[in-house]
This record gives sequence, structure tokens and C-alpha cells, in this order.
Amino acid sequence: MKAENWHRRHAVMLASQLPEETEDALIVLRLATQLVTGFLAEDEPAKKAAPVVVLIGGNECA
Repeated sequence: MKAENWHRRHAVMLASQLPEETEDALIVLRLATQLVTGFLAEDEPAKKAAPVVVLIGGNECA
């Protein structure tokens, strides 16, 4: 995937919120990566099919 301008804008926004110390900033980024790859990227449980209502009977009026 190619980095686009909106990716860069988000990176700048995130970087502006990081701690000043490089080591601390890298720890925060590693933890954020773990959140994205683990928690946020987990497959969502399969959704059940919606119930279907079927009209049974002929063309008779009730």
C-alpha cells in the first residue's frame, strides 16, 4: 500500500501527541501497533443471517 497524503497527516497528528523522549515515543508506538494488529484487526464474529418472513398461502383475500 502506498502512503498517501492523508496517511501523512494522521502520522503528524499522532507524532505531535507522543512523549518527547525517543525511547518513550517508540514504546507508545509499539503498544499502538499491538492494539491495531491484535485488538482492532481481529475478525469480527460472523453475523447471523437475518430472519426471513415467508408468505404461505394462495391468492385468497382474508
